[in-house]
Amino acid sequence: MSDSTELEPTAEDEIEVNPLIHLVAPVAAIVGTMVVRKVVGSAYQRVTGRPAPDARDPRTPMLRAFVWATVIASTTTIAEIAIYRAIQRMGQKDA
Repeated sequence: MSDSTELEPTAEDEIEVNPLIHLVAPVAAIVGTMVVRKVVGSAYQRVTGRPAPDARDPRTPMLRAFVWATVIASTTTIAEIAIYRAIQRMGQKDA
């Protein structure tokens, strides 16, 4: 059985990040997810020939709304993670 302290970060594992990054990263992530939503919506329209489903529209079939919500949620989450990590790497201080 392994010791549970192996998973806890130590002082040498901690990364020092520029405090300004804490302000920039959320704004960049919001803008990035908006861009990703537009790109995915445009790609959907280009492929299907009709506008992307509006999950809030009661005329949209339930399955289509669920699938669209899943696609948008997964792609924007992936983009958000990538943006946060890229900005964090840019803002790392040499310890």
